[in-house]
Amino acid sequence: MLSLLLAFTMNVKATWSIIVIDPRTKKIGIAGASCTFSVYGIGGIIPGKGAIVVQAMSNKAARNKGLQMILADASPQEILEAIRKPEFDPEQQQYGIVCLNAMDKPQTYTGTETNAANGSATSKGISIQGNTLNNNKVFNKILQVVIKAQKASMSIQDVLMLALEAGAEYGGDKRCGDRKASSAFLTVAKPGDDPQHPGINLIYNQQDETTNAVKGLRKKFEDWKRQEQGSK
Repeated sequence: MLSLLLAFTMNVKATWSIIVIDPRTKKIGIAGASCTFSVYGIGGIIPGKGAIVVQAMSNKAARNKGLQMILADASPQEILEAIRKPEFDPEQQQYGIVCLNAMDKPQTYTGTETNAANGSATSKGISIQGNTLNNNKVFNKILQVVIKAQKASMSIQDVLMLALEAGAEYGGDKRCGDRKASSAFLTVAKPGDDPQHPGINLIYNQQDETTNAVKGLRKKFEDWKRQEQGSK
């Protein structure tokens, strides 16, 4: 059963990511970007229940444990306590956990051995985390963008795309310089979705040595929206 729930399971180092749950539609989304070939691998979604991100050294066992616990309706706090055990090398990891059963209590953890600038910001149904960034101001900047977009009743996918762009605008991955990121992704699942085939799953892996992946993902996102509108 668990193999069906692991939508993305590669081992990667990551920079900034966002988990959002839409309280009205119960859709769950994750977006992330990094100065690596592919950042698609840092998280997983259990549709209708919750999501977890495990980044920095991105321990697969910790991610799998978190997904198992989300499936079993554990709280974010219970999940965090479990994956902070030494066997998961938590000091080399950065965690973000948001669940529908405790939307007002998202959990994050930044290991002491993750690269600065590192940190997180949370609000109801929102978790933002990052490492290897240009500055620590980016977390609250992203959070402000997310909350503003939600207040404007924007779709969860638009909220996530704006959040990624805010992360790039206010710093991005310091390894990438002005490029900001070389890979990015955006995934959204609604209740009832097949975890292996979420409703939206846009991935931009590194294409060359110059392209800003967040801009590349935005183009994919706009193409996807046009296709969706054309099919209605």
